[in-house]
Amino acid sequence: MKNKYFGTPKLKFLYSLLLFQVVLYTLFRIGFLIYFKDNITPGTTHLVLQNLWLGFRFDVRLAMTLLLPAMILINLPLNPAFKVRLMNILYTIFFGLISFLYVTDVGYFAYLKSRLNATVIQFLKNPIISFEMVRESYPWPALLALIVVMTAVFSFIIVKFITPKLMGSPLNGNNKTRFLGGFIFLVLFGWGLYGSVQMYPLRWSEAFSTPDTFTSNLSLNPILYVADTYTFRNAEYEKDKALASYDVVAKFLGVDQPDSKNLNFVRSFPGDTAKSSQQPNIVVIVMESMAWYKTGVGGSEVNPTPYLDQLANESILFSNFYTPTVATARSIFAAVTSLPDTSRVKTGSRNPFIVNQHAIMGEFKGYEKYYFLGGSANWGNIRGVFSYNIPDLHIFEEGSYKAPRVDVWGISDLNLFKESAATLNSEYTEKKKPFFAFIQSAGFHRPYTIPEDSDGFVIKTPKDISEAQIKEYGFESFEEYNAMRLQDYSLGKFFEMAKKEDWYDNTIFIVFGDHGLPHNNAKNVPDWQKSLANGFHVPMIIHSPKRFAPAVETKIASEMDVMPTVAGLAGIPYKTRGLGRDLFNPRFDEYRAAFSYNWYAPFNISLVDKDFYFEYIPSRETGKLVKWSENPSDENVKDKYPEKYKEMETLTKGLYESARYLLHHNPRM
Repeated sequence: MKNKYFGTPKLKFLYSLLLFQVVLYTLFRIGFLIYFKDNITPGTTHLVLQNLWLGFRFDVRLAMTLLLPAMILINLPLNPAFKVRLMNILYTIFFGLISFLYVTDVGYFAYLKSRLNATVIQFLKNPIISFEMVRESYPWPALLALIVVMTAVFSFIIVKFITPKLMGSPLNGNNKTRFLGGFIFLVLFGWGLYGSVQMYPLRWSEAFSTPDTFTSNLSLNPILYVADTYTFRNAEYEKDKALASYDVVAKFLGVDQPDSKNLNFVRSFPGDTAKSSQQPNIVVIVMESMAWYKTGVGGSEVNPTPYLDQLANESILFSNFYTPTVATARSIFAAVTSLPDTSRVKTGSRNPFIVNQHAIMGEFKGYEKYYFLGGSANWGNIRGVFSYNIPDLHIFEEGSYKAPRVDVWGISDLNLFKESAATLNSEYTEKKKPFFAFIQSAGFHRPYTIPEDSDGFVIKTPKDISEAQIKEYGFESFEEYNAMRLQDYSLGKFFEMAKKEDWYDNTIFIVFGDHGLPHNNAKNVPDWQKSLANGFHVPMIIHSPKRFAPAVETKIASEMDVMPTVAGLAGIPYKTRGLGRDLFNPRFDEYRAAFSYNWYAPFNISLVDKDFYFEYIPSRETGKLVKWSENPSDENVKDKYPEKYKEMETLTKGLYESARYLLHHNPRM
């Protein structure tokens, strides 16, 4: 094998350079572990080993990345001796910089308990002060000497053992074996860069697959982490604006001990032993793109959601429930953290600096916790939001199921719900412990796949209903219409299975849409919602027949209210800094409102309460006020109700500025 496929000078050189890097980065990582061994939490040896392997995969990616200049240079029509000299100089510089960055990483972690990241750039803004801090805090002459020695040693290895392979003679082999050798190398190179055999590539969020801080940091590669965090190096909040609006927001949230100086948003709730003694199971189901107007309960007359409609008749239906924005990753972030993901660059789940978030779901002590997703949890880096903040979470994703993947979103919703129900039943039967399950559907996306084996689901065609009819209620095509129907059918299948199990009677189910969709002039969307609010308006159902009689609840509710409400229903004591409030706590019934924002152009922020809808576009400094409770039109009545306009403007801007601040100041408690 060696003679046939690895014997050309170019391949020998590239493999040697790759091997040298992998060994070097592995030694750096082991050295980091040994130097900071006192940070290892007792009982986490398995996590250390697991994250060392994950770190190795990151190291291979860095090694492959640094092969790219060599791969280009060795194929240029240059004198071989000149190529060798150029390679010697180039990689001596590379490994000198790498030595500097790894040594800096050790100092950075010792100082801040975080791996080297792009915020280090901020120290360059005050180079004199930064140098003085380094000079007074670290033995910088010794560290500088260490970097010089390391660079010299690495240069010697390159010059003596690696680049000379470019000058060697090729071993015997024909064109076929050389082609296969090159092909094998390119496959390995592609795998090394991608870092995974799954649909999604290796991402930084996999490092945060455990709540243990040190082992998460252990797996990161500091050089790649600088690149991963570069986009997020500037925090997207203005503390002075959060301070200015603190009193208004603190009053709205009911902060226990207001403290504007320290921007304290913490509220503590004692729980209810009468409820918690029952240890109710919790199942939160998030339905993809389930807009209010697209459902039967929302006025659609083309019967797209018969199972959801029937469930609503057996449950408490919240008819004025709003998500903070329109985007699945942002919605899931809000549901888990009770904070709107107001990030302007990328979604909060993709920001390594705000992965540490307090999540009420993590406070359900003694509960088995599950997250079910048909695709990969690397989607949107959502893995970090769940696994880093919710201890002992069991993640079920693509590859965890018996059902095959059907499209880009993983297994079908039907199979997701069936396997989720079966898993919860088997786990409950075996462990006899209460559980908290978070199930996220994804199939109601293009390409609107409907598997051939769909348990008797019948696709509707123009023979059953006219295209004009479905378009009247906002559906673009029969593909979209049937995909919505299949998602609804899948939800029905889940409840059909759940109702047969012992745990059903002692379970609280919460079902809601992650966001809406453009209305396409649907006839059941009121004019005041046709600008943006229709994208935020979704149904929310709380189902637990042994606890709640069927009802329609018209109070204003937000997706950020879900987790506080769940904890309240289960009687769990909890703390929160989020913007959500328990929907059944009468303390907050005096004034309820739902905050939303549109993150794409034109960026705006909005607030809806029981009578009014307020919307403001910061770039234009313009706003409007609609009294939707009296008139479904989009008439701007700001001049008619100036005090109300000012009141809602103040609270809306305050919630927005507080959210921006809290995204960076909501660590696990």
